[in-house]
Amino acid sequence: MPEPAKPFRKAPTSRHETDAFHESAFQVFYEGDRPKVEYIELSRGSIVRAVYGGLDVFATPADEVVAHISRDSEFDQGGAEIPYSYLFRGLQLSLWRPTIPESDTDTDGRYFSTIGIGKRGYYDVV
Repeated sequence: MPEPAKPFRKAPTSRHETDAFHESAFQVFYEGDRPKVEYIELSRGSIVRAVYGGLDVFATPADEVVAHISRDSEFDQGGAEIPYSYLFRGLQLSLWRPTIPESDTDTDGRYFSTIGIGKRGYYDVV
């Protein structure tokens, strides 16, 4: 990274600090006695681009992103937070947005706000 991390505790009970870069748009979470990466999350609205299979995740409408990623792995159809959040267990990948559009002309929630990827097995315990 071109800058030093800005560590913080995601919760008071967090075992390890989370490393944040680019004004927290890129976050790295750790686990274990000797900390090792367990999850990485990218947020929309910074210099960080999230590209999946040639598709810019934050510049493409959410429905198109879900369809594109679904070619490689089905999303968890039983997800309680759909259409706000999608989980692709086969890829250990998640997408999230805080709101959804209320009409075809509503731009709020049309795009995802975060994408995250976990280590192998990260979502197996969810």
